[in-house]
Amino acid sequence: MSQATAVRSFSLTELLSSVRRCLEHSFPDRYWVRAEVSDLRRAGAQGHGYLELLEKGEQGDVVAKVRATIWSSTYTQIEQRCERSGVGKLVSGMSILALVGIAFHPLYGLSLNIIDIDPNYSLGEIARLRQETIQRLKRNGLFQMNKELELPRPLQRIAIISSPTAAGYGDFMRQLHANSYGVVLYTALFTAQMQGSDTTPSVIAALGRIAAVEEHFDAVVIIRGGGAVSELRAFDDYALCEAAAQFPLPIISGIGHERDVSVLDLVAHTSLKTPTAVAAFLVDGLANELATLLEQLRRLPALLQALSMGRSNWLHAQVSRLPLLVRSRFEQAERKLLTQRSQITLAARHYLQQSDHRLDLFLRRLPVASVYALRLHQQQLRERLAPLPLYIAHLRERWEAILLRQEQAVRLAHPDQILRRGFSLVSVDGRIVTRSSQLPAGAEIVVRFADGAVDAVTKDKP
Repeated sequence: MSQATAVRSFSLTELLSSVRRCLEHSFPDRYWVRAEVSDLRRAGAQGHGYLELLEKGEQGDVVAKVRATIWSSTYTQIEQRCERSGVGKLVSGMSILALVGIAFHPLYGLSLNIIDIDPNYSLGEIARLRQETIQRLKRNGLFQMNKELELPRPLQRIAIISSPTAAGYGDFMRQLHANSYGVVLYTALFTAQMQGSDTTPSVIAALGRIAAVEEHFDAVVIIRGGGAVSELRAFDDYALCEAAAQFPLPIISGIGHERDVSVLDLVAHTSLKTPTAVAAFLVDGLANELATLLEQLRRLPALLQALSMGRSNWLHAQVSRLPLLVRSRFEQAERKLLTQRSQITLAARHYLQQSDHRLDLFLRRLPVASVYALRLHQQQLRERLAPLPLYIAHLRERWEAILLRQEQAVRLAHPDQILRRGFSLVSVDGRIVTRSSQLPAGAEIVVRFADGAVDAVTKDKP
């Protein structure tokens, strides 16, 4: 017989049914389990709750996960008890302490049946996370940052972060518009989701839109209506509180909880309980500014009159003191002038004495200086005249050579020298002729040679 036929075999249903019996036998009781709700949904005609329970490590990664079920009747009871305790409705992301029974189905696998949830544990987790956010803000030096800003005066241009459908927003706007003082505030709504899982990113996005146009506003108001304590968790989120603490405009919060304070309330410049309280704060502040202005306008004529009378009395006092003041100033100027005159006399006498002394020194030194200067100039003159004889001899030789060359040139250019070289001179009536055209036929000419001259008569030209 082969080994495969020797080992006992099971169908998959038989094996999984055996696993279920083992689990039911090993874990027959109910157990309290700490976990985080994920992917919560109600489905089916009965409204059963289907979810996953997670456990996360220190780095936020999921280290354990299991499916869970809350049957419809149990779901309603749990939700009512949570709402009465202030936790609010079950939502994804909530930390819970759940009483569970272990179930295993051959088709759907392992799951937990949630029988009850302890609301106090969830409230404690909310408080713990809230305290962690506060301590982190303080460590980073952000907790008091927005409170250190100064509220502008008058506080009139308001950027509002809220949901347009929120009851708190409607109450806020009615309080502003129907105020008994008649003051007007200029508002702009920057829409944000104020409840649910998207509250934190939505409010942060609204703050970013306001920051882009911050020069148009004096402050930011964040308001919403009342609700369960669990809905405050978004306003305890570190990212939202960090953005609010560092915002360049003062933030006024009115989250809408009479007994509970969110971390956003703690970091905001001003925190009030409700949106209507925020509206009353803004209206009263602007009304006080208006009252102060009206009071100053009422007191202005009396102040001007008092100022005018004070100025008149001061002017009369100054006029009465003027002769004495002029006499005093004149005497001071006269004394100063006498002092300066004596100082000038002394300074002039001292200067003349110094000048006489310098002149006497100069006169005593003048003969010696003159002799030294004369000797110096004689030496310079001798130095300049020393090369003069040589220069004159050289110049004389050069001019003698030039004269000799010119004498030779003149001698060579003499007519007698030219006649000796075979040339002759022709003249008519004592005038030398240089061209044949100047001699008419029959003209009497004299032809001069080196050794004498002959007379001749010209003939007709051929």
